[in-house]
Amino acid sequence: MIVFDNFINGEFMNKLTAIGVVILLIVIGVFGYIIVNDVQFNHNNSGNTNTNESVKMLSMSKGGVTVYYPSNWVLSQTTSNNSIIAISKQSGVDNREIGQININVEKKEFSGDFNTFVNKSYTNIHADKAFNLVSSGEVAINDEKALQYIYTSSSNNGVVKQHKALWFEKGNQAYVIMYSAPVDKYEANLPAADYIMSHIKFN
Repeated sequence: MIVFDNFINGEFMNKLTAIGVVILLIVIGVFGYIIVNDVQFNHNNSGNTNTNESVKMLSMSKGGVTVYYPSNWVLSQTTSNNSIIAISKQSGVDNREIGQININVEKKEFSGDFNTFVNKSYTNIHADKAFNLVSSGEVAINDEKALQYIYTSSSNNGVVKQHKALWFEKGNQAYVIMYSAPVDKYEANLPAADYIMSHIKFN
């Protein structure tokens, strides 16, 4: 009986030891998973914070216009003779310093009715197949009245761009702020463009 009891007790202890080892391994695995995922989560947060901190706000004043823009946008060139300031998203600027995604501020003299002057600028859009007027109308930007025109255009190289133009009347000067981007990049960059356009000041 003593030998049998010792055998039973030994087997029981071996089972307890095995169960204890399995439980210990499970606990270690769970804690290890939590720790690893917590470290990864904190690392991602740190990365996002660094990214946000690296983007600073810059400003540029020229021709009676002040533009405030993030540091991942840069001053760029434009083909328009009426342009005062042009900025582009840095990642899309080519070797000619012309941007794919850009905001251009232009100034034009006019006489007569402002709305008539602006509407005439888009009269040819209806006849030209390269242009397609999406929408137009009056909007308020920081409690200031503006005329907004949204349209698309096709270039000779096949690139289709979408444009958002805001027209402001300042005496006998018409100022237009235009955001342009390829149609597949337009919506993704629209929030940044709207922010920049709404913070442009006319001195």
